[in-house]
Amino acid sequence: MKPLIIYLFFTVLFTSCSKRDHDTYENSKKSNENKKSEQSTTIVIESSRLQMYGITTELAQVRDLVRSIRTVGIVAVDERKIFKIQTKITGWIEKLYVDFTNKPVFVDAPLFTVYSPELYATQEEYLLALSGSEKIPKGMFAEELKQSNKDLLQAARERMELWDVPMVEISRLHETKKPSYDLTFFSPVTGIVLEKNAYSGMNVGPGINLFTIADLSWVWVFADIYEQDISLMKLGQDVNFSITAFPDLHFKGSISFINYVIDPKTRTLKVRIDVDNPSYLLKPEMYGVTELQVNMGRSLAIPQNAVIETGLRNLIFIEEDIGRFVMREVELGYLADGYYQVLSGVREGEKVVTNSQFLLDSESRISGFGSGETRQRGDH
Repeated sequence: MKPLIIYLFFTVLFTSCSKRDHDTYENSKKSNENKKSEQSTTIVIESSRLQMYGITTELAQVRDLVRSIRTVGIVAVDERKIFKIQTKITGWIEKLYVDFTNKPVFVDAPLFTVYSPELYATQEEYLLALSGSEKIPKGMFAEELKQSNKDLLQAARERMELWDVPMVEISRLHETKKPSYDLTFFSPVTGIVLEKNAYSGMNVGPGINLFTIADLSWVWVFADIYEQDISLMKLGQDVNFSITAFPDLHFKGSISFINYVIDPKTRTLKVRIDVDNPSYLLKPEMYGVTELQVNMGRSLAIPQNAVIETGLRNLIFIEEDIGRFVMREVELGYLADGYYQVLSGVREGEKVVTNSQFLLDSESRISGFGSGETRQRGDH
């Protein structure tokens, strides 16, 4: 019985000691690994060699962040400045002054002249009523006759006005008392002839579009905005537009409309920009680059070239002291003109390394040694 008790005693004692030793070993191992992990991200370089290695730093500081959004823009005709030229009278084109498309025309320039018997008949009615109204009627129905002539005169005049007969033409008729078969139509705007359907001798009437003229002194530019930038678009926002044909010129515009539908093929949203084009340098269907400057407010920021993107996390090197650098993980927000907004991981005033390739290579070599010690880079 005694030998059995002694055996059990030593067995329990040995097991307890082994477990305690194992736990101590594991704790020590984890502690060493943590120290190695901390130490492996620290690199020390002799101060005399910092310049040779080309290591530069910049302070993390609060700054005004302005985000530039650049995208392709296409020039288009402003639909509000398109004019369709039609006649409201019947007749035939007797003379054509604009004989090809894309021809520039000026406001009040003649486009074509129509020969219209219908117009001639209405002018004769006007003159007949005018002649009757100028006479002093006599007799029992003098007042009725006078009013009738006045009504006929007014009706003939209104008919010519509805046909868009110019006031100067009606005044000429009133003064000369000579009717005319011809009526000349003029351009209502300075612009470019986009479409021409008029030909000499052609029969014309209401509903027939003869010319389409566009005023290009003010054009639209359509820009494709990616989904992540849609929330930054605002009506009235200023936009710069440039084209390769005139690289030194920048055209000013503003957002006048934001579309409601995403293009399923490009996953972009079209934004319409009104652009002043007084010299007619911008042509419909021209491609260019639109650039919007969006003020993102003040925030702590670090340079874009200070960030090492691994795909899983964002890393930077901080210079804790002269020649002493530590790798640190950071949480970043938006990118604005070469600077990242910092959400966490960096404090204001800390020095971040802006060209960390050498330090990254050094950190990789140190990790390769597996020693977990702070590595000093110098002559050796």
